[in-house]
Amino acid sequence: MTTPAIQVSNLVKTFGKLRALDGVSFTVNGPSVFCILGPNGAGKTTLLRILTTMSHPDSGTAEIEGHNVLTDTLNVRHLIGVVSQENHFDSYMTIWHNLSVHAQMHGMSRAEYEPRITELLHQVRLYDRRFNLADQLSGGMQRRVALIRALIHRPKVLFLDEPTTGLDPQARLEIWEAIEHFKQTATVILTTHYMDEADRLGDRIMMINHGQIVMTGTPTELKQSISPLDTYQLTFRNALAAQYQSKLNAWSHQHGEAITGVTLIDSYRLQFQVCRPEALRDIVALVDPPDFSGLSQTEANLEDVFMSVARNKPNKANAEASI
Repeated sequence: MTTPAIQVSNLVKTFGKLRALDGVSFTVNGPSVFCILGPNGAGKTTLLRILTTMSHPDSGTAEIEGHNVLTDTLNVRHLIGVVSQENHFDSYMTIWHNLSVHAQMHGMSRAEYEPRITELLHQVRLYDRRFNLADQLSGGMQRRVALIRALIHRPKVLFLDEPTTGLDPQARLEIWEAIEHFKQTATVILTTHYMDEADRLGDRIMMINHGQIVMTGTPTELKQSISPLDTYQLTFRNALAAQYQSKLNAWSHQHGEAITGVTLIDSYRLQFQVCRPEALRDIVALVDPPDFSGLSQTEANLEDVFMSVARNKPNKANAEASI
């Protein structure tokens, strides 16, 4: 049986009366990109600090590639790479010198790290800038260097904490391309506030709020969880949505629950799920022509899912997610 890249069981962490992590359990199998999303204060940073050996939980366990983060810290640190929100380069050193010093800190010999640095710099298209000082690079270039610095020692798990914050669209795209390349050989744990980033990069996404896991799945699964594929909106010319809500519910009951979840969006719009496609024709026929404005299929995006998580405190004391 393959050892999970990450195995977390019932993690609890408190700060005074604040329960930053409240019985968090999940498993990550790689290589893949596993995104962690949640509002500010949800517990993302606390979770990452524990997984990267920077903090201890009050209770529970966490393992990286089968190694306990509390009792086998040294091995865990050799197994992971970390890209924090700050680049933390030595500004008086060249990029090559910065990278070589980092490699030596991981016990790599010159014969090991020189070809590895060369390989990585070529992959992110920065080999020609290797003798520049860090301050001479753009923000996007510095983030690419920070990314390959974390990868020099070939970690099994790469932690990226909001890696594209503050970058322009072209620089973000370059980081995305690098992540998609490196996920072929490493498990990538990514926190981000950008929903398009999570949608594009995430093989699976875990949403956390108030220290608890509230939702997990592929981007498509999460979007469908609040707006299934057969979700439609019926729009009226006048403020008659409440009146037609009762009419549609009664019609559905008479026809074997042909539609479900008839919801009042506002005075002019109803939303519902269709159980049988042929019901759409009958629904339109129920609306008096002068009242009808339109019928459209709706699909949520990750922003909608994120906002639904941010608005609600989870009811469960514990949840599990896996990839």
